[in-house]
Amino acid sequence: MGLNLTLLPLQGPKDLQRTKVLCRNRLSFDTDYEVFLQINGFDGKTKPTIKVNPIPAALWVETYEEEGIRKRRTDKLGAEITFVYAEDLKGLHTFNSSPLNKAINAFVWMLPNDTPILLLWE
Repeated sequence: MGLNLTLLPLQGPKDLQRTKVLCRNRLSFDTDYEVFLQINGFDGKTKPTIKVNPIPAALWVETYEEEGIRKRRTDKLGAEITFVYAEDLKGLHTFNSSPLNKAINAFVWMLPNDTPILLLWE
C-alpha cells in the first residue's frame, strides 16, 4: 500500500475558527517519500522538518468525494487531520521530485503566508 498526500488549502486563517469548512481546492502530490518525510516521519527514523498542527477541536472538514460531500476529522488512514501554514510549507524541498510536485510547491509559494493548508493522507 502506497502513501498519498493531498493538500486542501483554505481561504484564510478565519476558516480555522469555523465549525465546518468545505474544501473546494485539492492538490494531490505524486507519491514521493522524500517529499513526504519532510512533513510526516512515518518511517519512525526521520524527523520531519515541517511542523504540523492539529485542526481545532470544533472544526469539521468537508470534502467532495464520489459519493458526495463527506464530513470528517480523520483521514482515510484513521489519523486526525492536521494542517500547516503556507509559510511553513514553503520550506518543502521538491528539487528531485516530479513536475507535478514542483508545480504544487510553486502554487503554495503564491499563497499568503498565513493561509492554512490541511493535509489529507491516504
